[in-house]
Amino acid sequence: MKSIPRTRTSLGGVARGNSPYVTWTMIALNVLVFIAVRSGSPKLLNDLVMVPVLVDSEPWRLLTSAFTHVQIFHIFSNLFMLWQVGPILEQMMGQVRYAVLYLLSALGGGVAVWLLGSPGGATLGASGAVLGLVGALLVISKARGMDVTWIIAYVAITAVISFAVPNISWEGHLGGFVTGAAVAWLFLQDTKRRRSKVNR
Repeated sequence: MKSIPRTRTSLGGVARGNSPYVTWTMIALNVLVFIAVRSGSPKLLNDLVMVPVLVDSEPWRLLTSAFTHVQIFHIFSNLFMLWQVGPILEQMMGQVRYAVLYLLSALGGGVAVWLLGSPGGATLGASGAVLGLVGALLVISKARGMDVTWIIAYVAITAVISFAVPNISWEGHLGGFVTGAAVAWLFLQDTKRRRSKVNR
């Protein structure tokens, strides 16, 4: 039986159509957790948020906190940015690589809070994951010679707000951004390697 070559995206992922199913899934998960937290017992929220001192015994907090919101404005602002950036990256990367990028960015934000944040402080929200997408888009756009002015402006504004406004986790923002940028760079290197093998 002859195998059919898989169509690759511009960043080496497997192309599976143009619909941003992973982005929709991430949005849906955030909304479902938001509804559960708002309508459920306070214990649910306490079990999901990121508290560095509890990570050794409850490591799931590194990731679950990135899907947890309490305030409407908080979840709206994060999911709005996810909807703006996510489909672009999902189409360029393919669903699997994009999902890896999102989850590693979320995890990177959680790890940064764990290592750099107040041990007893509680943080939550998808900001780290979203900033990971922004970091990835910055690296990819820069590599392709595209205009990155708006991305740099967004990052600069977010950085100022992160440090100037109380109760905003600059650690989670920084960790997610750096992780997303690093993952995108690795994907770019892998894509170059694949193309060089094909052209030999």
